Amino acid sequence: TLAQAHVSGVSAMARADVRKVSAAELVSHRTEHDCWIAFHGSVFEVSSFLSEHPGGKQVLMEVAGADGTRAFQAIHPQSMLEKLPAGSKVGVINAVEEAKAQLAPLAGAKSSASASVSCFACLQALGSLLRRPREEVASASRKVKFTTLDHIINVNDFELAAQERMQKTGYDYYASAACDEVTKRANCEAYSRLWLRPRVMVDVSSVDVSCVLLGCPSSLPLFISPSAMAGMAHPDAEVGLARAAGKAGIIQCIANMATRDLEAITGARLPGQQQWYQVYVNPDRSKTEAMLQRVLATGLTALLVTVDTNVIGRRERDQRNKVQDKTNVALVQKTGQSTSGGVIGALGTFTDARLSWKDLAWLRSVTAGRMKLVLKGVQTGEDAVLAAQNGLDGIVISNHGGRQLDHARPTLEVLAEVTAALGSAGLAGSLEVFVDGGIRRGTDIYKALALGAKAVGIGRPALYSLAFGQPGVEKCLQLLQDEFINCMQLMGKTSLAEISAADVVWKPLVAA
Repeated sequence: TLAQAHVSGVSAMARADVRKVSAAELVSHRTEHDCWIAFHGSVFEVSSFLSEHPGGKQVLMEVAGADGTRAFQAIHPQSMLEKLPAGSKVGVINAVEEAKAQLAPLAGAKSSASASVSCFACLQALGSLLRRPREEVASASRKVKFTTLDHIINVNDFELAAQERMQKTGYDYYASAACDEVTKRANCEAYSRLWLRPRVMVDVSSVDVSCVLLGCPSSLPLFISPSAMAGMAHPDAEVGLARAAGKAGIIQCIANMATRDLEAITGARLPGQQQWYQVYVNPDRSKTEAMLQRVLATGLTALLVTVDTNVIGRRERDQRNKVQDKTNVALVQKTGQSTSGGVIGALGTFTDARLSWKDLAWLRSVTAGRMKLVLKGVQTGEDAVLAAQNGLDGIVISNHGGRQLDHARPTLEVLAEVTAALGSAGLAGSLEVFVDGGIRRGTDIYKALALGAKAVGIGRPALYSLAFGQPGVEKCLQLLQDEFINCMQLMGKTSLAEISAADVVWKPLVAA
């Protein structure tokens, strides 16, 4: 657990010859001119940094004289502490149990006074690990329907559970989509317009759903799509996603805007586990180049370049939340960026509106041919043909979960167009086609493969299930695998190669 990790970290550090800070001493340093805060078992003097904090001094004062770990790690990689002024570290926490007893009441008192104005990152704990878990507070005040993983029987249940377990700001960031959220809903609804045509009298006692995606073996045609800010769901964050993917034998694509350090996420790999990386091309290309050098050093095998975010869509649900912490989450934020636009607004400008086909040569030079190159965000047959003609290794048909252009077509319908366009151009099989958006059932995976996808990606389901930590993600993946195999058997198929367009038929929107 997070608390155990915290205790372990303190114990390990305590063995070193460093100053040990008691809970009583930490609490005594909580003014603007004398401010100490504990992060990850270490105590820092941050008085001189208060005025320089991009999110303002108030968000730091909320956890002054307390442990800010839970709030900090919900949105920041631990390496961010290295950016504090030299000499800021005072020592390490001496008595965790004493800290729990003395700091929790203080943190709880601060919480009620400032919850309405704090950001998700710095409001989430207002006292951090040492206060009563939010889940306990919520369950004490109202009946929680999904209290344990035993109550979850399908992937849709995870979203309802996430609403109960997560802070509103974090949930709204995940759930938000562009404008009226028409495309977000359509992504899911499109799958209900495709009927299945099962065959009978087939021996389906043994079914093989394994495959190879961009040269990487996978236990089933499913991968975890890159999704930013996983730390908002649970402290396990992207490390939990990585470990769950490894146990399931599938691929995790690491998000450019992850809340954990890249090296921590890749360090969580199991032997033989493969991971991909997603990147937003930054207006400052040198930042992207520096990031990709780190990516190459970790041995990731494929690069998914997001191409549908030349500008950011209007995510109104998220925009209604006034995020106060503007800290540089993924080394891409502009100093002074307004926070009136919710989490996405607080992140600032991190995509380049100049990105075009001519930049493929630059991307290839930066990766030095050591990674498969994939475009994520293709939404027409014409662009799929261009991707194939430009020698891309793959495309992900995606509309960013409906978060960019509202009324863009659902990805399942685009998939049908892309398959036909590549076939007409004589380019079928020239690159691998993936699709994400709206996948909630094993039957959805089957339908996507029938229309020509090599595999599907899940974004929100992985994040919602992460509200239970790594075990939640493991159950989410197991549910989808079980449902997919069940669908294969009921369709009379024993291998992925047997799936074809003949297995599905579009449901008429209007009766003839």
